Amino acid sequence: MTLLTALITDDEPLARLHLRRLLEAAQVEVVGEADNAAVALQLTEDLRPDLLFLDIQMPGLSGMQAAGALLYLEHAPLLVFVTGYSEHAVAAFEQDALDYLVKPVAPDRLAKTLVRARERLTDVRERQREQRQVLERAAAQPLQRLPIREDYAVRLLRVEEIVCAVAREKRVFVRTQAGEHRTYYTLTQLESLLPADLFLRIHDSCIVNLNLIEEVLFLGNHSYAVRLSIGLQLPVGRTRYPELQRRLGLDLPSS
Repeated sequence: MTLLTALITDDEPLARLHLRRLLEAAQVEVVGEADNAAVALQLTEDLRPDLLFLDIQMPGLSGMQAAGALLYLEHAPLLVFVTGYSEHAVAAFEQDALDYLVKPVAPDRLAKTLVRARERLTDVRERQREQRQVLERAAAQPLQRLPIREDYAVRLLRVEEIVCAVAREKRVFVRTQAGEHRTYYTLTQLESLLPADLFLRIHDSCIVNLNLIEEVLFLGNHSYAVRLSIGLQLPVGRTRYPELQRRLGLDLPSS
């Protein structure tokens, strides 16, 4: 059974105590508690729990606002909203929440949430294991196909068909002429996997296939962008522009 860790956030001490007892009875390790969302975000970053149980109605930063901030954490936990207001359910799932529990939390309902959490984490850890294997193989020989796990299959993308990789909403999406694929790679992992003679990281948020750049755009005020063969425009980081210029063999003004 996958071991779970959890952080509880609620401004009501009795509600925290009730949930802690239920979780500990279910053999979930409670690594911390917070009585407001701001503290919860800091503890989440420091403790890296598997699950964050988050009340919606709290003084100051609301649970919904905190959920939006989780998108920017490198190790975001699975999110479970716990509240006395069932009308927030739709909004909760729009925040990519794993589940939504209504107070007082019932043990059997919590058990279903924990089953889902273990299934999700098992899947994520399997993807991470597969990606480590890909990285190890790539270190030994040049990568020709990029494996991407998709539900019940593994799609193999030919490296030369990849147009770009773009990070957004805590995920990295790989684009080809045919469409977009969500991956569990980081941009740093892809930067080491993809052939360095063909791909370049031009911004903190994107890697491009140099052969598919059609235009380099000067936007003014030391800002640049590229337009790719699929019509997509991507930014170029100011410090990364000189390397792009060199790799493309350009002699353009730098200001």
